[in-house]
Amino acid sequence: MSQGERIGTAWRFFPWYVAGGLGFVVVVNFVMGWTAVQTFPGLATTHGFAESNGYDRVLMAADRQAALGWTVRDSLDGTHPVVTVAGRAGASLAGLRLEATIARPIGEAAPAPLALHAVGPGRYEADAALAPGAWDIDLTVTAEGGEYHTTRRLIVR
Repeated sequence: MSQGERIGTAWRFFPWYVAGGLGFVVVVNFVMGWTAVQTFPGLATTHGFAESNGYDRVLMAADRQAALGWTVRDSLDGTHPVVTVAGRAGASLAGLRLEATIARPIGEAAPAPLALHAVGPGRYEADAALAPGAWDIDLTVTAEGGEYHTTRRLIVR
């Protein structure tokens, strides 16, 4: 076998080496993307670095909130937001204090306070009607020595 034939034989597999390397990169990127999506907590914040430094406090607050066993549901009565809060056994909680702000998820409008009043045991309705579109409600429920904080998205049609 001559020198030229040996070089030709070695280069014959070069396209397969390139395809294999690119395939490996695609597989690694897919795995990393899938892992990122599966582990995303859904939390969006404007000061993530500061919050990540104290992420243990965030986890402890989430554990305290989960230990309460409260269920907070949001809905719409027409264009009025409604919040329903139930305890561990599913019974409505009374005597709650709700603090809420409402804002558009996109845009520069500042969040505005949202007044919620009790319309039944564990059921609170806002006086203000919302304009059509997407809204984020930042809600803090306080009662029985516990505090529950959540952000919910409502779509008004």
